[in-house]
Amino acid sequence: MNQEEIIAHVLLARNGDSASFCKLYELYYKDMYRFAYYTLGNPQDAEDVISETVLDAFKGIKKLKKPEKFKAWIFQILATKCKRQIAVYVSNREHLKEEADTADMIQEDQPYAERLDVRKAFSKLNETEKMIVSLMVFAGYNSRETAKMLKSPEGTIRSIKSRALTKMSQYLKEEFA
Repeated sequence: MNQEEIIAHVLLARNGDSASFCKLYELYYKDMYRFAYYTLGNPQDAEDVISETVLDAFKGIKKLKKPEKFKAWIFQILATKCKRQIAVYVSNREHLKEEADTADMIQEDQPYAERLDVRKAFSKLNETEKMIVSLMVFAGYNSRETAKMLKSPEGTIRSIKSRALTKMSQYLKEEFA
């Protein structure tokens, strides 16, 4: 679908055409899923935040002023939902730590068995690094777009991405050494 078709679907969706909104959802679903899955590390949570994102986007599309910014707009909603879910993880982890009798009951550094090596490396990143790598690598945004979404300088975004990818690379080298 080209940019003109996307804009046409956004305009129709703003006027209540649910079929046009569905076309937009179909167009971006895979990128959204990849972003959410790599950010959260859990397929069910990824599906949940995507569902919430799509509902919010459908309800709020009339407020979208620039139809050509639909992708950035829906990914901003998704990023916010992912951040909230990460906050829930942190809260739950802290709660579990308080209730645990022994330190070995919680293995927060142990990845799930179904995770791939890249997932393990990705999980070593801090939340900012995960967000930037997710937006730039999995969602396909450039440094300018990512900087604008995260309200950070472009150079900072590029530096964080570079350090994050280096960190992941180093982890993978150590795993296979």
